[in-house]
Amino acid sequence: MGSVVGGMRSWVVVVTGKPGKARSRVRTQWLALGAALVVLAGVLVAWGLSNAADRVEVVQVARGVSAGEVIEANDLTLASVAYDGAVVGLVPSASLDSLVGRAAAIDLQAGVLLQTGMWRDATHIAAGEESVGALLAPGYFPGGLARGDVVLAAQVDAASSGAPVAVRVLDVQPGSSGELSVTLAVPAGRSISVAQMAASHQLLLVGQPPVAPPSGVGQ
Repeated sequence: MGSVVGGMRSWVVVVTGKPGKARSRVRTQWLALGAALVVLAGVLVAWGLSNAADRVEVVQVARGVSAGEVIEANDLTLASVAYDGAVVGLVPSASLDSLVGRAAAIDLQAGVLLQTGMWRDATHIAAGEESVGALLAPGYFPGGLARGDVVLAAQVDAASSGAPVAVRVLDVQPGSSGELSVTLAVPAGRSISVAQMAASHQLLLVGQPPVAPPSGVGQ
């Protein structure tokens, strides 16, 4: 549309349409995006819940235990971990109580998940056992012998000895010349013969496979 102002023609541009419709389209797009995010969040929650179903409780070290020390109830706790069938050696929560009273085979750091091989049998005398002390020369005991180990006690002169007997190591004190002072838990029926072998320097300790651990995850 044109008009004459002061002898000059000017033009007025008139814009037609409805701005409200454009704003409505933008609002609709944001709503669609919000709905998509809600759906995505639901999918993620469902995925998380499905993975949570694969988690199991295993034994964890609550406070540090030095190698050879007896494991107490307060030294252990439980932790929830994602279970992978390829992972072996972890100890299930059901075996927690059976580990109390055993000896740490290595230094156990707080926060570590307990695994097979990190403990040995108890280091105290049990019913039907008697303690026997011995001083062993180098070569008469396996390397790395530690409290809680189960070994075979045999006589050096095998021709005149009885069958080897399984004994447990209660204490180990290394000497300055490579010798080892040990205290052994021996079945009462064999304690005298083992003591005689020790007194005559005929006692030989032989390593054997460790006692089977409690059944657990990945076993």
